[in-house]
Amino acid sequence: IAADLSGADLRDADLIGADMRDTDLRGADLRGALFLTQPQLNAARGDARTKVPQTLERPPHWAD
Repeated sequence: IAADLSGADLRDADLIGADMRDTDLRGADLRGALFLTQPQLNAARGDARTKVPQTLERPPHWAD
């Protein structure tokens, strides 16, 4: 909860069951992250630089 993963390369990271509440994903690369879900993304903070898998949608509350 509330981890600072800003700028992290999370490609191929296994995120099954990860609690992403208030996690800072600004500038992180999540393309190819394993088992990442839309609710996990929705619970996190990101921005326009955050790279999201094509199968998921950028949460509307993320800053541009």
